Amino acid sequence: MDTQTCFPKKQEKMKKRVIWGIEVAEELQWKGWELGKEITKNLVLKNLSFKIQKMKYRPPKTKFFFTVIPQPILLSPGITLTLPIIFRPLEQKEYMDQLWFEKAEGVFCVDLRATLPCHNLICPPSLQLPMCAVGDTAEAWFCLDNVGDLPTCFTWEFSSPFQMLPTTGLLEPGQTCRIKVTIQPLMAVIYQVQATCWYGDNSKQKRNIQLQATGKCAQLLVSIKHKRPEDQDVEGSQKVLHFGSVAVGCTAERQIRLYNPLVMNVPFKIEMTPYTLTKEQVFSCPTAYGIVPPGEKKYVSVFFHPETLDVRTMDYLSIMPSGCASQTVLKVVGLCRGPDVSLQHNCINFSWVNLGERSEQPLWIENRSDCTAHFQFAIDCQESVFSIRPTFGTLVGKARMTLHCAFQPTHPIICFRRVACLIHHQDPLFLDLIGTCHSDSTKPAILRPQHLAWYRTHMVRGLTLYPPDILGLMLREKKLVQDKNGALMNPMEHLEDTPAPQYPVIPPMTEYFFDGTRDLAIFPPPISIEPVEVDFGACPGPKDPSPVPVFLMNHTKGKITVFWTRRSDCPFWVTPESHDVPPLKARALSLYFRPPHPNCLYAVELEAFATYKVCAARRDREAGSLPQSLNAGPGRRGRQRGTAGSLLPVQRENSAGVKPLGKVWCTGGSSLGFSSGP
Repeated sequence: MDTQTCFPKKQEKMKKRVIWGIEVAEELQWKGWELGKEITKNLVLKNLSFKIQKMKYRPPKTKFFFTVIPQPILLSPGITLTLPIIFRPLEQKEYMDQLWFEKAEGVFCVDLRATLPCHNLICPPSLQLPMCAVGDTAEAWFCLDNVGDLPTCFTWEFSSPFQMLPTTGLLEPGQTCRIKVTIQPLMAVIYQVQATCWYGDNSKQKRNIQLQATGKCAQLLVSIKHKRPEDQDVEGSQKVLHFGSVAVGCTAERQIRLYNPLVMNVPFKIEMTPYTLTKEQVFSCPTAYGIVPPGEKKYVSVFFHPETLDVRTMDYLSIMPSGCASQTVLKVVGLCRGPDVSLQHNCINFSWVNLGERSEQPLWIENRSDCTAHFQFAIDCQESVFSIRPTFGTLVGKARMTLHCAFQPTHPIICFRRVACLIHHQDPLFLDLIGTCHSDSTKPAILRPQHLAWYRTHMVRGLTLYPPDILGLMLREKKLVQDKNGALMNPMEHLEDTPAPQYPVIPPMTEYFFDGTRDLAIFPPPISIEPVEVDFGACPGPKDPSPVPVFLMNHTKGKITVFWTRRSDCPFWVTPESHDVPPLKARALSLYFRPPHPNCLYAVELEAFATYKVCAARRDREAGSLPQSLNAGPGRRGRQRGTAGSLLPVQRENSAGVKPLGKVWCTGGSSLGFSSGP
């Protein structure tokens, strides 16, 4: 038994009554008496009226109760008279008698009772529990009092769906126990059950209490808080909670309103559609269970956290009141949007720059979405003639940032590099960087954006692998003609109804991954490098590591000249710095690594530009100058993917790239090694 529910009962005061202005006890009771001993109790009479009260009394009839010799009593207003009553028991039994008083108005008596020690528990005859929803729980309390003279054990006997706590216990004389009664109705009916409390010797005595409760079907009215035009909240039809478009990685919150029109609590639970292993959990409702008090409203939050771009997600939310009430199914819908990043221009033309000088142009990058965007340009600015500052960054929603693009050539050649701008949760953007370098003795024709357009058209038409002298000869011999845009084409294509092929729109992700640096390419690359990534491993010193051979393959039908970009303090370099490669031949080069400091990890991206040999000898501008790009492959072992921008115009230079990696291992008393292995 829970002892906290039991407590000593307050000492009961003697019950009194007022008869014709006289206040007197209803009964005098003797308890705990012993044989052979006299026990005296006082009977108090008090005049509550405003006149003198006259009365007389008759002594008790039995010889076990007696008092002083009867005599007339005069009580002035407010005066109290104490009349001693003596009890002298002769047997171990209960005694009863009466003491009678006579007045002019009539007679009244006071009961005299001497009781034996006994078990006696009392409780209310009935208990009404609050109205309760089916499936919910209602509770009520009542007191079980021990008004007997002995410690008494009790046991409750009851039937379902009622429960009583404690079901058993022990009450000391004068102690009271609070009994908790609960019910969880299974049907919407009126419940009436009689509970019996057995107590006393051998549990032969009993007290009954009538338990009453009413079960009622629960009801919840579900509506949408702060409705939007795309929501559907018509009673009797499918309800739709629409989150609209939410930025990827962000969390949107909406609320539904639960109203309880009844006079009782309504418990409820909320469940999302069970998820499969392949389904992305983007909707959530932290409130799985709850109770709506009678006549009140409760607001429940539903969250949408999308992670996949450009996807319309739909799910269902079930609000289920307790018991037999019908559930409400809420359809939740949300769209996922990502950043909307764009560049001010897709091509930066530095025109021409004198050797040794530096040209810089601003370029802004803008995020039109309210979703935060993270970007990074795939370029090693330290080892390239082109640079973009900052190379990476974060754009908050509706923000614009100014980039600084620079061109500082190292050879009097033309340069072109197509740089990918990688954006989290968005397809990459591409920026064409073109510039021409002049020296006092060498002034190549200036590369312009139109040349890039011509080249891309020629690439589709299969003309990019021919040197400009061969194309010029074919043009003079009418084997090639120029279309309306100035690009070369087969004259047979001009006569046929089918238009000449044009450069297609290539999806950004396809262009980024199918760049020709691996086995897959959209168009055959004019130049390839093997390997595209070199790892020198640990270099213990003191000698420089042995050079690594690099092979440059010319896939065109003309001789090319290659110029390597080299920073003076770069730990990697290629020799020879400039060289020729015959058509359809390969040239072996040597890649060197000289670490300037021990205990460091070095990784750079080398850059080279190539031109047809015939263009190196002819610096005048010729029609049909065309560039081609060649990018380095993705970095391994967790490094950020880098691109080595490149250009192979038919009459212009082309860049090729190789990414060398180097680790320095310092030997000595305590070795410190660097390894990029898994």
